[in-house]
Order: sequence, then structure tokens, then C-alpha cells
Amino acid sequence: MHDEYNFYTKEQKLRTEVVNRLTPKPTVEPVQLNSSTEDYDDSEVVGCGRVDTRNIYVPLVLEGQTIERGQWPWLVSIYSYSKSKLGFRCGATLISNKLVVTAAHCFFDVYNRKINSDDVLIILGQYNLKRPQDQGSEIVYPESVNIHPTYRKLTKIDSDIAVVVLAERVRFTHYIRPACLWKGPDTKDSIVGKRGYIAGWGRDEYGNFFSELPKQSEIPVVSDETCLRSHEVFVRITSSVTFCAGWRNGTEGPCNGDSGGPFVFKKDDRWTLRGVVSTSLLTDGSNTCNLNEYVVFTDVAQFTDWITSFDTDYTY
Repeated sequence: MHDEYNFYTKEQKLRTEVVNRLTPKPTVEPVQLNSSTEDYDDSEVVGCGRVDTRNIYVPLVLEGQTIERGQWPWLVSIYSYSKSKLGFRCGATLISNKLVVTAAHCFFDVYNRKINSDDVLIILGQYNLKRPQDQGSEIVYPESVNIHPTYRKLTKIDSDIAVVVLAERVRFTHYIRPACLWKGPDTKDSIVGKRGYIAGWGRDEYGNFFSELPKQSEIPVVSDETCLRSHEVFVRITSSVTFCAGWRNGTEGPCNGDSGGPFVFKKDDRWTLRGVVSTSLLTDGSNTCNLNEYVVFTDVAQFTDWITSFDTDYTY
């Protein structure tokens, strides 16, 4: 069944480590890397979904182009250890000073075994994937990794969503800010035909397994009916808690390495999380995404109560 579609982490065996120096598994408390008090701002007052435009030179609309540092301050990278080696796994979204939202399948290895939360680390404010210790980035560790209870990696790919609770509340900076969590109309009809933005370090058009710098694309949401009619496999990998999006042009959209990343919309003048990159169909004869078909996203709006249950202090 799974040979027909792709979780974007299936090519794990082909990947090289993306950290310049492989480091032993840390045993110390989380530390902030290369930041100064000058980096801190009043984002907690400003609220979610706002970009500090003083630090960037272009707007948050580049359509398939490399983004500037600071344009996606809620974009998070997830790494995990395997045999004492650290490797990049997925993208994710910071939604508060305590919570990160990503895909559930990001926490399973190539043998479909759940990854221990002690082997997971999160990098906030990261820009260059090969330089996790750049100034402004911050390495943090999970207090817990929570996979939605109805998700089953092998038998039920529905509810492909996870919440990482951070061990310590983070302080927002120019480069570390949360996206808003969707509120208001949660029906899929409310976003069909609208365009949102995805970003990540996934496979690029040149065949590289990862992009060194994150890229973004603008893609449209399509109706369930349109998605289901486009390919018979979508009957098995879509549901009431997913939606489909994409151009089907073979080039623009999320690909291998973009799993768990955000799909955001400008809503009430704030960037708001509505989708999590989940899965796509495979290109024939390869283990890479097929962008001639639609991409499936987990519909975050169907899980807001579950997500916010992990932080009693969360406010919209």
C-alpha cells in the first residue's frame, strides 16, 4: 500500500548527515546558541503571525524562491539521533513559546519504529541547514513528543499530526516568532480555491536531497472532489481531516524533506497555520514526490482543541 505514496522521510537511507560536525548526544541542559540580548524583541506583545520587517529586504511572497532569513520566523527544523549521529528529519511550526506542531510520521524511523523523544532536538530560528549554530538560532529539547492517538503509521495514516512540548518556554526574537493557530471557520470549503504558502528545506529542482537554504512556494487548495477524481490512491490517503493542494505542474510544492512543515495563510493580517505537510504520491520508479499530482496536508483546524490542550496558558 505504501509503495504508491510518499511520507517524505522514506528516503532516509539515502540521506547524508546535514550537520557539518557530527556531535555526541548531549547530556546537558538546553542552551541558547550565539544570541545576545539585543536579539530579543517585544513579539510576545506584538502577538503571533507577524514578521519583523526591519530584518528582511523582501516581502513574504517569493513563489518558489529562496527566502530571506527572518521571513519565516516560525519555521522550525527537527533533528534526531541515530547511532550517535545527528540528522535532519522534518520541518515544523512554532505556534507559541511552548508548542511546536509537525507531522506524526516524522517520529518514526525507516523500520517504522517510534523515535524516542530523548533522541529528538529542535532548532528554532535556523536558516542555513548546514549551520545549525548560526547566530540567532536556538537549540531546544522536547519535554514530550505527542503523536495524535488515532494515527497509525502502518495501518492508518489519518491524523498525521504531532505536538512537541518544549522543555522550557522560549523567548521570542527577531528570528524566532510563532505563527498563529487557525481560528474561525474551520470548514475546508472556506479555503478551497485560496492560495497559501509552504516553506522548507526539502528536495530541490536539481535533485539535491535538501536545500541548504529554505524555499517557499505559493500553492492553491483544491476541493476533496477534485483531489479524489485526480487519482484513485487519494481515496486511501485523504479524509475529513486532510485537504489537498498544489499546481500539478511538476515543479512547485513540497517535496522530500519538507514533511511536517507549515502551510500558512494571511488571515486578519497575520500569518496563520492551517496545514501540515503530510504526504504525496510517488514518481514512478523513484522514491521522490510526484508534483504532477496534488499534495496531502493535515488540516490543523480540525485539531486545535487537541493541540492547545498541551499548554493551558495558550491564547489565540
